[in-house]
Amino acid sequence: MKKRHQYRPLLYFILAFTITWVNGFILAVQSHQGEDKNIIFLLLTYMGPCIAALIMMFVFCNKSFRANFIKRIYDLRLINKKYIPFTLFVLPIAMVVSILISIVFGQPLEQLRFAENFKIFDGEVILSMIVLVLVPILEELGWRGYGVDSLASKFNLFKTSMIFGVLWGVWHLPAFFIKNSYQSSLWANHPLFAVNFFVGIIFLAIIMNYLYYKNKRSISLIILFHILANYSSELFEANQISKCIFTLILAVVTVVIIRRNKYFFFYKKMIHV
Repeated sequence: MKKRHQYRPLLYFILAFTITWVNGFILAVQSHQGEDKNIIFLLLTYMGPCIAALIMMFVFCNKSFRANFIKRIYDLRLINKKYIPFTLFVLPIAMVVSILISIVFGQPLEQLRFAENFKIFDGEVILSMIVLVLVPILEELGWRGYGVDSLASKFNLFKTSMIFGVLWGVWHLPAFFIKNSYQSSLWANHPLFAVNFFVGIIFLAIIMNYLYYKNKRSISLIILFHILANYSSELFEANQISKCIFTLILAVVTVVIIRRNKYFFFYKKMIHV
């Protein structure tokens, strides 16, 4: 088959991590010095994957590659309609079920109330709402624009998803050091909740990659799923026990998907180079 593009996953992830971590840890230092979050550093932190992808595309890729990237953002015809219900409802339903299970085991009924504010940054509701929407867009333009495909050019889908899930989790590390961030509160409450955050990301990575490649690598669909993932976690007053149960439900969904799509995950080539 005609060679299309030589992906460089190592260089891409080094760039993405460097951009995010440098700016993220600057934010962390500022937060502990009592300074307001610098919007430039904040944007650069979340834009790491996207900026890295653009660098790779304009330095190493041809016009055809870049045109395909743009098409996968706007062309809704790439989306297979049968996956739309799953995309829209699996995470909100999973969260409600998680809360109900936790209530059966003695957790507060009040968890079913809609959240009064979003907790990405304590006391900063507007910023938190913006982050919940903007971050998935900035991340997925990078992760799906170049990062995941670069791994899929080397490995099968299962290995790609596991590697990416670990990398994606570690990429969030600076957020654990930013004062009053959601991630810093996890570690402060209990280390188990921080571990749950990383484990849940791996299952999300597998599910998202499954949707991504089942829908002709549609970036817009994965952006939508990522936004719903963020809001499903923040929409209700769910406590961390419920979120641990949520991770277990994601694990069940992931196992079912893999068992029903063994060839797709272990043998089918996602990216031809």
